[in-house]
Amino acid sequence: MNRARTVRLTTGLLWSLLLMLAGPAWGQGTTAVLRKDLKTDFGAVGDGKTNDQAAFERAAEFFNQRAKTPAGAGAAVLRIPKGVYLVGRQDANNQGVNVLQLNGCRNLTVTGDDSATTEIRYASGMRYGSFDPATKRPFESPNAYFTDWKYAFSGGTCFVLQGCDNVQVNNLAFNGSSAQLEVGGHWGDTGIQLQFDGIFIENSRRISMRRLALHHFGRDGIQVLNHLAKSLDDPNREEILLENSTCNYNGRQGLSLTGVNGFRAVNCNFSHTGRIVPASTGKALFSNPGAGIDLEPQDGYVTNVSLEKCRFVDNAGQAIVSDWVDESHPSGTRNIVISGSLLWSTTNWSAWVTQAGFLFKDCRIYGAFVHGCHAATAQEATRFVGCTFEDRPYHGQPAYGPFTMHSDSHATRMSFTNCRFIGTHGYLIHAIPAATDTASLFHFRGCSFLYDYAQAPSGSYDKILGGVFSGNTVFQNGPHRTSPHRTDFVLGSTSLPGTTVLRAPGSLQFQAPNSYYLVGSGLDIGRQPARARDSARVVVANDNNLVITETPGQMPALYIGPTSRLVVKKGGGLEILRRAKVTIAGQLVIEEGAYFFRDPLAEITTTGKGRLCVSPRALATKHPKLPSTYY
Repeated sequence: MNRARTVRLTTGLLWSLLLMLAGPAWGQGTTAVLRKDLKTDFGAVGDGKTNDQAAFERAAEFFNQRAKTPAGAGAAVLRIPKGVYLVGRQDANNQGVNVLQLNGCRNLTVTGDDSATTEIRYASGMRYGSFDPATKRPFESPNAYFTDWKYAFSGGTCFVLQGCDNVQVNNLAFNGSSAQLEVGGHWGDTGIQLQFDGIFIENSRRISMRRLALHHFGRDGIQVLNHLAKSLDDPNREEILLENSTCNYNGRQGLSLTGVNGFRAVNCNFSHTGRIVPASTGKALFSNPGAGIDLEPQDGYVTNVSLEKCRFVDNAGQAIVSDWVDESHPSGTRNIVISGSLLWSTTNWSAWVTQAGFLFKDCRIYGAFVHGCHAATAQEATRFVGCTFEDRPYHGQPAYGPFTMHSDSHATRMSFTNCRFIGTHGYLIHAIPAATDTASLFHFRGCSFLYDYAQAPSGSYDKILGGVFSGNTVFQNGPHRTSPHRTDFVLGSTSLPGTTVLRAPGSLQFQAPNSYYLVGSGLDIGRQPARARDSARVVVANDNNLVITETPGQMPALYIGPTSRLVVKKGGGLEILRRAKVTIAGQLVIEEGAYFFRDPLAEITTTGKGRLCVSPRALATKHPKLPSTYY
C-alpha cells in the first residue's frame, strides 16, 4: 500500500508541546473531548478551487503523533465544516498520496456537517492507469497481464484507517472525479488494478461510517482488508459498520471485503459500478469484477457479514460476487447474510456465489443468480429464504440471463424456502446439482413457480435435474400471462434414478395451463414420512400433463408412499412410458375426464393398501394438446 507523505515537523518536542496545549492535561482523569477544525486548525479553505490536500495531511500528522502519546486514548473530533475541499496529489513516482492517513488512532470522530454540503473532491485531470514514464502519454501494453511499476500512475486513497480502534467517519461526500480523469492503459490483470479508493480500512476494529457518499473513484468506494481473525470461527468480531451510505459509480467495486470478521451494512447503496465514461477515453472505466460488492478473502477470512436493506443495481459486473477459485483449499467465508435487499442486473449476473456460508433472506433478485457453493455441509450451502427471483426489466433494459436462477453441475445442498420464481421474458430455472445423493440435491420448500409471459421465451426450457420438494409447491400462471405458448419443464435426470423427491408433508401442484412436465428419473412421493400421519400429494390440474419416462433397469420410476396420493384432475394428463416402473403403496387417482396413457411395456404394481383408481370416464390416451414427443 502507498503511505501518505505528510508534512512532518522536524522536532518531536514541538509536537509534544502542541498536543499538551491542544488537549486536557495527562493523568488528570478528565473526560474532555479534544476538538479540531480542518479550516481553523489546519488551514483548509474548502472553496472548491484551492487544493486542500496539505491541510488534510497536517491533520493526519497531528492525530497520528497524538496516537503515540498517552493523550491518544482520549476522545477527539476532527470537524470538516461545510464546503468543497479539493484534494489530489501524485508524488515523484507518479503514485497518489493518501489524503487523510490515520495510523493507530483511537476514539476519534471525523465528521462533516452534512454529506450534501461537505464534499472532498479530487482535482480534475489526474492520471490513472499505465502511462509512458517519459512522455506521460497513455500506454497500452500488448501483454494481457501487465504490472510494470514504472508505468503505474495511481490516485491513492482518500481516507486510510490502519491499525485504528473506535473511529467514526460521518456526514461526508467523497468524490473521486473519475469522469475528469486522464485514463491510461490497463495495469494488472483486467482494467486498472491500482489504488484509487474512497476509504481503505486495514487491521482496524470498531469502525463506524454513517451518512457517507463515496462515488466516482477509479477503483473502490470502500475496501476492508483486515487480517486480525486467526481462523474461520475466531470469536473476536471487528465490529465495522456502514450505515445510510452510498458507494455508487466507482470503477471496480462499490465495496470490497477482502478480510473482515464482523461487518454490517444497513440501508446502503452499491450501484452503477463501471458505468462512468471519462472524457479522455470515451469508454467506461471498468475493472474486473466491477461488482456492487466483492467478498473475496485475501490470505484470510471474510466472516460474519450482514448486508441489510441494501441496493445493488445496474452494476457492470455482478451485484454481489464471491468466487471460490480453488476448491482444493478451504473456503474463506462463513455466515454471510444478505437480507431485505434488492439485486438488479442487466449486463451481468445479479449474484455470482461459489464461496461457502451465504444466506439470502427476503431479497428481490432481478436478473439471474449463478452457481452456488459446492458444499460439504449444510452450513456451507447457499440458502435462500423468502426471496423473489424475477427477470424484471430495469428502465427498459432486460434483466440479465436466460433464467432467473442458473446453477449447472456446480452446487450441492442449495436450498430455497418460501421463494418465488417469476418468468416475464426468460425461463425460470436451470438447476443441475453437482452430485446426486439426496443430501446434495437442491431443496425446495413451499416455493412457487409463476409463468407470467406476454410472449414465449426462446432457446431453452426449465429444468430441475435433481430436486427434493417439501411444503406446498405450486406451478401456476402469473397475473399478467397472455402468451398461450406451451411451457416445458424437466424434473430429474434420465440417467440417475431418484432425483425428484416429494417429502411428506408436502404437495406438488401443477396448475399452469398448457404446461408439460417430463419426469426424467422417476418421482418419489412420500416415502418414509417422519410421522405416520404425514402425507404427500401431487395434483395435475386441467391442461397440464405429467410424463414419467422410462428408466430401464432402475428403481421404480414412480413411487407413491402409503399415506400419499397422485391425483390427475379433469383435463389433466398422466403418461407412463415404456418400461417405466410404478409402485403404488398409496393412491394413484385418475378422475373423470382426465387423460391416462399407460404403455403396454410399463410395469404398474400395488403393494400393501395401495390402489390404482381410474374413473370409468377417464380417457385412456395421451393428452391431445400436450402429448409426449419422445416416441
